[in-house]
Amino acid sequence: MSWFYPAHVLWFIAGALLVLAELAMPGFVMVFFALGAFIASLAAYLGLGTSGQIMVFITASMLGVALLRRMFLRIFHGRTHSPAPDVNGATSEDKDDEDIGLGKTAEVTRAIGPNLPGEIKFRGSYWRAQAEVNIGEGEIVVITGLAQNDSGAYLVRPAKEA
Repeated sequence: MSWFYPAHVLWFIAGALLVLAELAMPGFVMVFFALGAFIASLAAYLGLGTSGQIMVFITASMLGVALLRRMFLRIFHGRTHSPAPDVNGATSEDKDDEDIGLGKTAEVTRAIGPNLPGEIKFRGSYWRAQAEVNIGEGEIVVITGLAQNDSGAYLVRPAKEA
């Protein structure tokens, strides 16, 4: 079976399709696989073999996710740091409440405790979270604000308080 297009064209088409997939899905991950495909396209154009192209794709994609995702989320999802919430969980800028997710629910993906930062899944991404009580994995929480010492972490409480 012969290919109708050279490998570099196929990698480029795959990259373009991954960019389109990113537009349709939340999470901001597919764009890094698209980046990997575009770099693999360049490697194919320069004559690298198939196994080398695959290694370039995997390496570039994983490095992109590991090194650039958090920075790109800040740029494309708006501000990640806002004024500290007051005692009632409200900030001085009401318009930012929706942006940071105050009052929204999330799922705990790694247990959270008073001295044990955990993780939540919110808006298709995983975020660090802190709480004043123990909250187990799989439980639903309500976002009450942003952690003061960590602009990338949410303060949460259990959705069902006894």
